[in-house]
Amino acid sequence: MICLLVLALLAVLAALALTKKLTQALDEANTVLQEKEDAAVMHVRYVVPGQDDIVDEVSYGDTAVLHRPVSPKGLTFLCWENENGLPEAQSSFPVYGDRVFRGRYALHFETNAHLPYLHTDGDGIVRAESPVTRREFVCVLHTLLNTDLEGKGTFLDVPEEDECHDAAAVLKDLGVLSGSQLHPDAALTRGEMIRMLCSFFPASGDSAVFQDLTEEDALYPCYCTAVSNGWISDGILVRANPSAVVCRGELARVMNRVLGRGTDLHPDRREVGTLLDVPPASQWYDDLAEAIIPHRYRKDKKTGVEHWVSSEPLPLREPGFFFSGVRLHCINDDYTPAVNGRFHGLDFNRSGEITCGDEELDRALLAILEETIDPATMTQEEMLRAVYDYVVHNFNYAYGNMYDRGAQGWEIREAKRMLRNGAGNCYCFASLFYELARFVGYDAQIYAGFAYGEQYDYYDDDQVRVVAPQGYTPHGWVEIEIDGKNELFDPEYEYRSYGLMQMFKAEPWIYLAYGYTK
Repeated sequence: MICLLVLALLAVLAALALTKKLTQALDEANTVLQEKEDAAVMHVRYVVPGQDDIVDEVSYGDTAVLHRPVSPKGLTFLCWENENGLPEAQSSFPVYGDRVFRGRYALHFETNAHLPYLHTDGDGIVRAESPVTRREFVCVLHTLLNTDLEGKGTFLDVPEEDECHDAAAVLKDLGVLSGSQLHPDAALTRGEMIRMLCSFFPASGDSAVFQDLTEEDALYPCYCTAVSNGWISDGILVRANPSAVVCRGELARVMNRVLGRGTDLHPDRREVGTLLDVPPASQWYDDLAEAIIPHRYRKDKKTGVEHWVSSEPLPLREPGFFFSGVRLHCINDDYTPAVNGRFHGLDFNRSGEITCGDEELDRALLAILEETIDPATMTQEEMLRAVYDYVVHNFNYAYGNMYDRGAQGWEIREAKRMLRNGAGNCYCFASLFYELARFVGYDAQIYAGFAYGEQYDYYDDDQVRVVAPQGYTPHGWVEIEIDGKNELFDPEYEYRSYGLMQMFKAEPWIYLAYGYTK
């Protein structure tokens, strides 16, 4: 009896095990069938800016029909681009795998309302000759977009707090930008500018001629479109310069042509105000005024010429010096900015900034001013005193070049020697102070002459021995006319006397006692 029960129990257990195996086999078979069924369904995805992706399910091997065009507000559909970034020519196609198509659209810039798309800095400086960054250009394009798209595109080097984040996201969705990094601080090149602008316009199909660009170049079609639309000119002597950096003035000129904005007539200066570093005679003035100043206009029906009827001009700056940070600028008596020349005895570069004529020394002088002055809180003479004290207290004495009485043109060389070595002789002390004094707005004069000095015996740069007894020796110093009075400044004598001789606006008797002879 017991044996029968055991056999029955074993039979039940065997049946249960068999049932479990059959169940597992059925589950595995169903899984395989489901996977095969799922694999037979392909997905055709359509990427549309500012909207959720459109996804069509198509059975494996079936024919799909290209989705009808989708045009978000403010955009005109051009074509669908395939995975290779090329226009998809087929309207229907067999599907053997997942496919992705991205919509390409023509951009509608705001052309009726003349929106400002460039801006001055906080001090009203334009910096017409300064390079345009990729960040700035992306923001310009976004400003002029006639769309309320919210972009989904991202870049690893553009955090959400970056001013160009939203603009870059939209432009990436539109296919204008690509890749994982934008490099927002990099300078915009001419080729990049033309390529990005052409992203929003149908290719012209025309040909163009450039000295440095051929039909084999990838950018050639873009340049042809730019020429066809009148943005740039071509010719056998014209250079395309695709790798050249774009300055703000050139950007304004090209964008005004893209937008169809007329700059044929010089706006009245009162309608513009003072572009602090761009005089009316500048080649960029009209285009920058058009790009920066908010205004309304009317177009002459017969000639098509645009005339400003109202504007929000910048302030008209009064003549005289002013600082942008620690950079000195000047407005002339005719209310135009001092640019690219000598004004009131000082030299200004093409950006309207004070210069000594040597870019390396300019940068070094500005770095010193950043440490020593604050134009917002200091008077001009307080700034002069600050740079004088800087020269006296931050350098040591070292023998060096001597100059004949009346010699000129040595100040830049000796100022750079002082900064390079951290030490120098009277000519070095005088030269550095002279350049700094001019950078705070004084028409300083520097002299090589004679004065009573100590005996010296040393070898010069050419290893020639230089010996002079105590008495009247070669010497360099600075003089500045302040309030109609000629003042003497001799930072080297003050340094050598450990401050006992006060040589900032030295007393007249010192001038006579030490026999300064020009």
